Amino acid sequence: MELMITNERQILNMGGPWIADVSVGNDFVSNNCILDNFVHNKTFNLLFFVKFNKVSKYYWYFSINFYNIDTKTVFEFDRVFDMVHIGDFRTKNELEIYPAFHAQFKDTQQIFNLDQEEFHETSQL
Repeated sequence: MELMITNERQILNMGGPWIADVSVGNDFVSNNCILDNFVHNKTFNLLFFVKFNKVSKYYWYFSINFYNIDTKTVFEFDRVFDMVHIGDFRTKNELEIYPAFHAQFKDTQQIFNLDQEEFHETSQL
């Protein structure tokens, strides 16, 4: 799988995090994706990523999204975060997450159980 990264830029004026627009090959996936935080679930051929969602100048949030590579469809989980970093899959439906923009503090690790989270299809923008 070849990720194409374009339009890189910094957000929050804190030296990061950095976001960009992402494509898989020639297929556009989403804009405003957190760089360096993609997890490919090879079993189901899904690409998981974190998206920056700016609602207004003073309100934003981060969401965990996934792209179905076979159907070229993007989904977004309903739970939102002030900050989040996705780690590896523990099981086929359990994803490690961290309440930060990195995974350096292993003691803050949480489990994001895909079977217990609501999600919806979304447009790529």
